[in-house]
Amino acid sequence: MQKFINLLFFLIITNISATNLVPESYWDIQSVSNPKINSSGDSIIFSKRHIDKINDSFESEIWIMSADGSGKRFFAKGSNPKWSNDGLRVAFLKADDNEISQIYVKSISNESETKITNSSKRISDFAWSKDDSLFAFSSFNEYEDDWVIEIPGAEEGVKYNWTDEPNVVKTMHWKADGIGEQESGENHLYVVSSEGGSAAKISTWGLDYLDSLHWLDNETLVFSGNDELNDLLVIRKQLGIFKLNVKTKEFVRVSPEGGVYSSPMASDDGKKIIYTGHPSKDFSSVAFDVFINENNRNRVLTKNLSSSPNQPLWVSSNEVVFSVDERGSKRVYSLNVNNKSLKEVINGFNDQFYLSSNYGKNLYGVYANADRPGELAVINNSKLETLSSFNEVVLSQYDLGETFEVNYKAPDGMDVQGWYILPPNFDKNKKYPLVLIIHGGPHAMYRPQFNYLWHQFASDGYVVLFTNPRGSTGYGSYFANVIDNDYPGKGDLSDLLAGVDEVVSKGFIDERNMFVQGCSGGGVLTAWVVGHDDRFAAAASLCPVTNWISMVGTTDISAWTFEWFDKPFWEDPTNWLDRSPIMRTGYIKTPTLFMTGVLDIRTPMAQTEEMYIALKEAGVDTVLVRMNEEWHGTGRRKPTNWFRTYGYLSEWYEKYSK
Repeated sequence: MQKFINLLFFLIITNISATNLVPESYWDIQSVSNPKINSSGDSIIFSKRHIDKINDSFESEIWIMSADGSGKRFFAKGSNPKWSNDGLRVAFLKADDNEISQIYVKSISNESETKITNSSKRISDFAWSKDDSLFAFSSFNEYEDDWVIEIPGAEEGVKYNWTDEPNVVKTMHWKADGIGEQESGENHLYVVSSEGGSAAKISTWGLDYLDSLHWLDNETLVFSGNDELNDLLVIRKQLGIFKLNVKTKEFVRVSPEGGVYSSPMASDDGKKIIYTGHPSKDFSSVAFDVFINENNRNRVLTKNLSSSPNQPLWVSSNEVVFSVDERGSKRVYSLNVNNKSLKEVINGFNDQFYLSSNYGKNLYGVYANADRPGELAVINNSKLETLSSFNEVVLSQYDLGETFEVNYKAPDGMDVQGWYILPPNFDKNKKYPLVLIIHGGPHAMYRPQFNYLWHQFASDGYVVLFTNPRGSTGYGSYFANVIDNDYPGKGDLSDLLAGVDEVVSKGFIDERNMFVQGCSGGGVLTAWVVGHDDRFAAAASLCPVTNWISMVGTTDISAWTFEWFDKPFWEDPTNWLDRSPIMRTGYIKTPTLFMTGVLDIRTPMAQTEEMYIALKEAGVDTVLVRMNEEWHGTGRRKPTNWFRTYGYLSEWYEKYSK
């Protein structure tokens, strides 16, 4: 019967006449993430996201399936699902009637849900105890305001329509993109019965919980947190690994003093803790190593990884696995904690595997490549098998352009990697327009992974080029950190332009019709590129930083911004101004579109407005698009804004096509 169904499915999709990709099908694209296998190895829970077209929103649900991929079905509304240790129940977070996230539990054999917590503040993370009798969870605790102004003249019993009290700000990081103004405080830990009831607070002031909450045994928690609480430091540079006794409430540091350490994972017997980190805080982006704590001693297990390892998992008492971004791929490595031997789980793997759980040496995660969005998958004996195909019916209708890797040298000899997507039905004898797309970060990595916008541009007839200039992760710490105190600078600029030259040299690019775009850090570099080079017919700078001095006081990442410069601007503004794209306005000839979310706090709208006005005054053709209901990024929150982003970009480039 199953073979018949598979054959029928094959006949259906192969009889759909293929054509070029169209924007409308974006409505139908689904994404999956975070598959978790239960303790018996027979069931998987995972998150699935789809678009609610009516309400213009991205909706996430929890689904369940058998370990072989069969029997996929909806399980619950919520997020962050976690199996009980007996594999019979699933706990997850869901907003209650007051829009506060709480812990809920649902049995896989019973459709009813049980609300476990009644927290007055949002719960951000939780973990089952070893015997499934308790939950540990984190929740926010606000600092008491010690500066309150009493308004004189108030009479008892009279209701006054006075303005709300002001928000008295005393910290540097008092707002966050996607949230807005934040209360000042710490995330503390609690325990509650897994049957529900009153919760008991087990941590106190001076220790701020961050992530990776696990139980060593039924009395001890291990997690990543901050005990320095230095508001002038980037939060990710205050991280340590801690153990907390839930009965005595005493905590001890597991990781070495100083440095930055995160992502702890305890072995099944609780005797070993694997974690990642670095002994120094003096870096902008460095590849973490893997450490182990055993018998209260710490030792390092790796050296010179291409980038920081993602959440390690124990597959046996002496072996852990983790994924690493490496040269455009997300690869999985196995590490023997005794002899430190490191080997790739799948030799020569050049796609993406987002590892999230394991059953012994069976590794579960999401697999993605250049042609398809991520799907659920398992690695067994170094062989990868996909377990889902949520997007196949939609995408099988279309011919997609082929993706090719390109490796080249910058003028100073630096090796750079990139990729380009050709239009479907590519003809090497024709000339095609080119779009250079620049990634954000700047510490990030492009990879040959399906991106609807990129494939849509390719289907529209563009060659789409994306590269990893210096500053990108996945190529070692030196490559990532070489842009320290030089971003944007000559190095990343030359890497990008050399990539364009390399593809142009292949003979199929129409040099009159080349375009450049990027968002966030890519928006910075787009503005930087057109301030130094006029080869592009038009440009689009999305959510950029254009003026570092005005940006540092208005962004939600002030400490990070200050770290990019050797001296604060009041001591010497020279470097701050030299590296601000707005100061290159007088050199810009390229028509440039600006687009930013009106709610953006990461690269605030004023950054875009400043440069838009400067180009207007300089007589450069420019347009400002203020995208409603978006934080950082122009189409991440509202699906309709994805269509608008594509539409504005497409029509802007068409306007200046020659």
